[in-house]
Amino acid sequence: MKVLILGGTGLLGSFLVPKMLARGYDVSVLSRNLTALSKLEDQGVNGILGDLLEPEAFISSLTLQDVVVSIAMPLEFGRMSRKRFELIRERTTKFTCSALDIGRKLECPIIFTLGTSYRTGSEEVADETWPIERFGLTKAGIDAERLIRDAGADGHPIIQMIPGQIYGPGGMFLEMYKRLKSGRFGIVGKGDNHIPRIHVEDCAEAFALAIDKLPINESFIVADDTPCTMREFTEFMASCAGMSKPRTIPKILARLVMGKLLVDTMEMDCVVSNDKMKQVLGIELKYPSYREGLPAAIKALES
Repeated sequence: MKVLILGGTGLLGSFLVPKMLARGYDVSVLSRNLTALSKLEDQGVNGILGDLLEPEAFISSLTLQDVVVSIAMPLEFGRMSRKRFELIRERTTKFTCSALDIGRKLECPIIFTLGTSYRTGSEEVADETWPIERFGLTKAGIDAERLIRDAGADGHPIIQMIPGQIYGPGGMFLEMYKRLKSGRFGIVGKGDNHIPRIHVEDCAEAFALAIDKLPINESFIVADDTPCTMREFTEFMASCAGMSKPRTIPKILARLVMGKLLVDTMEMDCVVSNDKMKQVLGIELKYPSYREGLPAAIKALES
């Protein structure tokens, strides 16, 4: 199978690419990071230098593929102003447009990545039949979600992966870990809200199984077995790092420091079901809860 991964040099890609190579697949990775691509080429990957913001520079040279996997994400750290948010929204939409253009040109299925964003009440559990409700930073995906939905309605073969917050040795989790170690990260308000989580290794395995099976027109929530609150996750993370419990930050102060959009995202309250992922993709989670996953992630960061 020929697989083209868009954004394969980030945290998720660093775990997904080896799984694809181990299966004997012909793997191509598109990235604007020349150094990272060179390292991947040493592993047998076909590196394609390109920027999803400027697809016209490379799209005509792409060769036929069996599936395109879009995992590129426009990451931004620090205080989230309205201007920075609009830039993220613009880039998210452009990334999606480029992925759709690539999939149409190559006439193959596209696997898209959309984060979990539901609002569940007491005793409620969201599954793939629930409508995505975007708030905070997740609003950056509103236009992208519409484009994907319209493409599917027009008959293009699409699979949607909906991961919870991905944690592991890199990405946003690394930034969170650095801030925690420096005393610049705490728990906003009570911290009793639930946020779906998934260790990057399990997330990559879910994507790999979706590539194996290609269940067209299906969507999958990718999360572990164990709902946990923001406080439970953060306090256990601090414990694994040999630190005392992190401080509590009043909401009004957090909004001044981080911006309302970021705080609204951190206050998501969402419990999800991973039953469909398990039943259809057949995944067996290596880290069924944060209590198994966090020690492994932090050990990898500190090694």
